Amino acid sequence: MLMMTENYWADTVYGAPPLEGLERCDASVVFDWLDLRFPVAGSKIDWSRVQGQHAHWSVSDEVQLAEMTVREVALRTLPDSTVDHVGDGLSPYGVRFSEAVCAPVVAELLEIPEHHYFLAVDRSWIVVVTTEGDLDVVDQLHFENDQLEGPADR
Repeated sequence: MLMMTENYWADTVYGAPPLEGLERCDASVVFDWLDLRFPVAGSKIDWSRVQGQHAHWSVSDEVQLAEMTVREVALRTLPDSTVDHVGDGLSPYGVRFSEAVCAPVVAELLEIPEHHYFLAVDRSWIVVVTTEGDLDVVDQLHFENDQLEGPADR
């Protein structure tokens, strides 16, 4: 019988390829940024009030949802750019990854049963996927003072 340890996700999932070795970041910093810049209804982003180029899909097939998410994140991840990922449940921290490893990293992260937030490090776009099958994409995000300090900026 497999025992779930306190550090199961950190040790087993984030400790194996393709997630092992990714730069880790404090997820609370990303969630604080989201809370300050997106309208909410309850505990969720109120997508009907989001400014920018917003697209929404509701997909019941998990495989199709994962394929669409990988495609949407990969389309926006330019060479030499960085993506931040945070999850709202089981992920012990956020991670940063580059275009070179985008597809396998996104696919592996989606195996974790939680809501996923993929953001350009410059915060110009966001891709959000939920366990309920919603995929939301917002491009051309523009905010006042939208700089988010990352480890390289400190």
